[in-house]
Amino acid sequence: MTLPHANTRNQKLLGGFYSFVVSFTFCVHFFVAKDVLHTISPTMLGAVRGVIGGLILYILFFSHVKGKFHWKTAATLLSIAFFGYFINQVLFLKGLKLSTPLNTAVIMNTIPVMTAIMAMIFRVEHFSWRKLIGCVIGFSMIALLIIFTSHSELVLAKQGNILIFASVITLCIATTQTKLLVKSGFPSTMISASMLFFGGLGLLCFVIDEIPTLIDYSIATEMNFAKMAFEIVIATSLIYLLSFKSLKYLSPSQSMIFIYLQPLMAAGIDYVMYDKFPPWILAPVFLGVLISGYLVMSADTR
Repeated sequence: MTLPHANTRNQKLLGGFYSFVVSFTFCVHFFVAKDVLHTISPTMLGAVRGVIGGLILYILFFSHVKGKFHWKTAATLLSIAFFGYFINQVLFLKGLKLSTPLNTAVIMNTIPVMTAIMAMIFRVEHFSWRKLIGCVIGFSMIALLIIFTSHSELVLAKQGNILIFASVITLCIATTQTKLLVKSGFPSTMISASMLFFGGLGLLCFVIDEIPTLIDYSIATEMNFAKMAFEIVIATSLIYLLSFKSLKYLSPSQSMIFIYLQPLMAAGIDYVMYDKFPPWILAPVFLGVLISGYLVMSADTR
């Protein structure tokens, strides 16, 4: 017989695994998308990822919808699509085009703090000193990373960084709304599908004339096709699905905690792929984010 606390621990581990996969894949996505954006506009890339990625999830998991569809649920889904994808992708991809993958990874580390704040405002989770201390430690480590590495980076594109931070706020709003729907019993698969499809459809309305450019780019080389397949199937359908699935087992702020590792992941990719040696400050930062992750993941969120 399995004890209840063992089930809770295993569920947290599963949610943590989902979150880690999401964080790592999004980090790779920063580099792939940055390259694609040299040819494809941010709005077009967001549109094709959303529409096709959402359709894939609808086809695979439409049977998860059961019972009547309440109008409040529909309104919440549209709100999640608006904040979590439509506005989010416009801000994020335009910001990424102006900034760098490493800067993007650093800025995205404000997500757990912003998510925790909004979750407490919407009363999705309760205040916890342990969680707050963990967030402060993690955010402090990212501040150290910015201070000690900014001199070796390219000149910061301030507009791009501002846009990326604005996308963080919209994502946190959508994450909090998602948690409310998940707690009500609505399937996370349909939340993911609806957010991607309707958010992507909204973007497509503005760039439908760019479809020929997208097609030409995608079929030009096998590598281009592979990049687009990664962006749509892996970095969109699979990752948004796992991201929302993690909310079944973790609080909103906990589901985002592994994002603290993204600057380290980005630095590693820079070293392996582009022979850029990471600065020494990454060692204490790595230790700090592990401590931060433990505090937030183990916090009582009842």
